[in-house]
Amino acid sequence: MQWQKLVVQVNNQARAAVENILLEAGSLGNQLITDQLSEQIKIIGYFDQDQDLSVKIKEINSRITELKTFGLDPGRVDLQLEQINETSWIHQWEKYYNIQHISRFLTIVPRWKDYQSKDSRETVLRLDPGKSFGTGMHPTTVLALHQLEFLLKPNTRVFDVGAGSGVLSIAASLLGSGEVVAFENDPEAVLAAKKNLALNPMAQKVSFHQSNLLAAADGKADLMLANILPEVLVQLIPTVGNYLVHNGRFILSGINSAKEKLIVDLLAANGFVIESSSQMQDWCALVAKFEQD
Repeated sequence: MQWQKLVVQVNNQARAAVENILLEAGSLGNQLITDQLSEQIKIIGYFDQDQDLSVKIKEINSRITELKTFGLDPGRVDLQLEQINETSWIHQWEKYYNIQHISRFLTIVPRWKDYQSKDSRETVLRLDPGKSFGTGMHPTTVLALHQLEFLLKPNTRVFDVGAGSGVLSIAASLLGSGEVVAFENDPEAVLAAKKNLALNPMAQKVSFHQSNLLAAADGKADLMLANILPEVLVQLIPTVGNYLVHNGRFILSGINSAKEKLIVDLLAANGFVIESSSQMQDWCALVAKFEQD
C-alpha cells in the first residue's frame, strides 16, 4: 500500500503551529527531525495515497507563511512531497520511536524494544503506534498522561474520547482505574488500540468502540479524557455533562496555547470549573471539574 510523505522545513519556533496545520490538513501522524546545529527542523506529515494534496500543499504553505502575523517566524519554508510504501512507513516509526520515561513511575516502551524495569513501582506500557500515531511522544499525550497519573483514583470509571492508539486508556487501567470505555471514530485506530491492549495483559476492563465522540457512550464516567484538537473539543464539550458524574473530572489536552482561552470559556459556559492548567512547548492541558447539577 502506498502513502504520501510531506516534508516541511521550518524554524523550530513554528513547530507546534506547523504540526497542528498538518493535522488539520489530514495528516495521519507527524514525525519530527531536528538538527542541533540548526534552527531549522523538518516536520513530516503522512497522508493517505487517496488524498489529493495538490491543492492542500498550497493551503499548507499559505497558512505557514501567515504565521508571521501571529508573531511566529517560520524562517525559510520548504515543502517536498514523496511517495512511500507500507514497509517504509512502519520502518520510519520504528527508527525514531524510542523508550520514553513519561514520569518516574510511568514508561512507554515500543513493542520492538527490550526493556526490563528495575523498580517494582514502575508502570510499563508497551505500544505499537500502527497508523494512528498515538505514540506517547507528542507533548499533548505526555501532558494528558501526567494529569492522569496525578488524578486517577482506584476503581474510577473512565471514558476516553478520541482514543487513537489507546495509550491513555491502557495507561489508565495499568495505573489502577476501574472500567475504561474508549471511543474512536477511525476504524483502523480502533484495531490498533485493541492490538496494543493485547500487548498489555495487566490492563483489565478496557473496551474500544468505533464512535463519533460520545455517540456510543452509555452511563456516566467519573473521569473523562480527551486528547484531541480544539476544533473537536468545541463540539465535544457541550455534551460532556451528560456523561460525567457531578464533581467528575475532565482532562483535556491537544490544545495549542492560542486556543486555550476559547476552551476555558466554553468549559465555564457548560458548568465546568478549571482546577489546573499545564504547559509543554506551545501546548497545554486542562483539568476541569463538572459542578453543574
